[in-house]
Amino acid sequence: MTVEKIVGEVYFDAENDDGESEINIIKDWDDREEARVRTKIDIILIPILALAFFGLQVDRGNISAALTSTITEDLGITTNQVNIGTQLLSAGIVITEIPSNIILQRLGPQVWLSAQLVAWGLVGTFQAFVKTYPAFLATRLLLGMLEGGFIPGALYYLSTWYKKSEISFRTTLFFYGQMFAGATSSLISAGLLKLSGKGGLAGWQWIFLIEGLITLFAAVLFISLIPRKAGDGSPLISMGRWSYFSPREKHIILDRVLLDDPLKTREHIRITGGDIWKTVSQSTTLQHCMITLVAMSALQGLNTYTPSMIKLFGFSAVRANALASVPVYASIVLTTLLGYLSSSDKTGHRGPFVLLSITWTVITYTVLKTSPTDASSWHKYAVIAIANVAYCSMHILNVGWLSFYCKTPQERSVSMALIVMAANLSGISGSQIFRTSDAPLYEHGLTAICALAGASWALALILNLQYLFRRKRADKAAA
Repeated sequence: MTVEKIVGEVYFDAENDDGESEINIIKDWDDREEARVRTKIDIILIPILALAFFGLQVDRGNISAALTSTITEDLGITTNQVNIGTQLLSAGIVITEIPSNIILQRLGPQVWLSAQLVAWGLVGTFQAFVKTYPAFLATRLLLGMLEGGFIPGALYYLSTWYKKSEISFRTTLFFYGQMFAGATSSLISAGLLKLSGKGGLAGWQWIFLIEGLITLFAAVLFISLIPRKAGDGSPLISMGRWSYFSPREKHIILDRVLLDDPLKTREHIRITGGDIWKTVSQSTTLQHCMITLVAMSALQGLNTYTPSMIKLFGFSAVRANALASVPVYASIVLTTLLGYLSSSDKTGHRGPFVLLSITWTVITYTVLKTSPTDASSWHKYAVIAIANVAYCSMHILNVGWLSFYCKTPQERSVSMALIVMAANLSGISGSQIFRTSDAPLYEHGLTAICALAGASWALALILNLQYLFRRKRADKAAA
């Protein structure tokens, strides 16, 4: 066999006796040195990606704060019509999810993710100036279409820097951007609502305007600081004059990942129709997506209307938005703990932690549904806050669970797109759970989220048992 290419200490042989490429890697580093390099990647990469995710979630989720302002009166619409806008945003994301990932593989993550961030930041900013209901719907749809594919694209980019066993916990860290945005945007919105009437703008307009500008600022930082690809430590801001990583560190970054997964040698992969069909036709992939779809439908409905429900308890709009941030901050702690425990080097079991997260929602949603209507304002707030503590931890853990079982870069890219599509499809269904006619007690809505939480628990249990039986059969066959 002849040697075709050498990268560091990684040798690619032309082909073996089976006609497949082989890789022989000389590992010339120890575990402590590798751990230092991995930590450095974490410190550089995770905050940059989480910052971009922060911008996405702020522009996508600030409608819940806007609902506590005068948006319905100013546009002459009902909350049911606002729900349609939320559905269109989710539909836009679903439509462009897979096409966006195909474009990403052609242009590269740095270019495509940067372009998306700028584009939706502009739309998010200018939606502050919509005057009519059709304009509101158009901006929500466009916002969704421009955001589509960012999350799975960022997750794919992240996977090129890490070994398979390291991805689950880094996925949790990446989702910090979403969780932190969900909490912090409520606090920002609470402050911005105080500007209502200033400059001729209503509170909801200030929310869209300022939070859109925050996203554009995040885009500037992202474009300037994000490395082009795994091992390439020269961001745009360096103009090629410096690098995050030394030549030795770059060597370890590349070789350790290739040792774990030789398929990551390809700088760009090509996703074909066959790759999409092969991934879609896997029953376990669809089961993961169904868990997210059902569980997140309940979460989307409750999360969107949490500030409005807190306001109905007797709190002001400003205070309601501030209070809505508390359970999301608590969710960061819970999700970090579950993500850490589920990472392969700790327990090796991811599914049970997804089930545990859903169990929290089943119990707390039931308590919320059966809570006495004549309870004090703070009692009602405590119940809805506890119900929101799980936030999107189930979805985050489920993404890491699915990613672990992906065998090829193509499968991982498509799978991540599918499960994020499922999360956004849940936005379409979840946005219609809490209806205007059901206010202020929302009895039907609360019953619906309890039923959805129970159904997702059953689906997660079935998939856990399925993986358990598969492992037992594999162990028996290997014995």
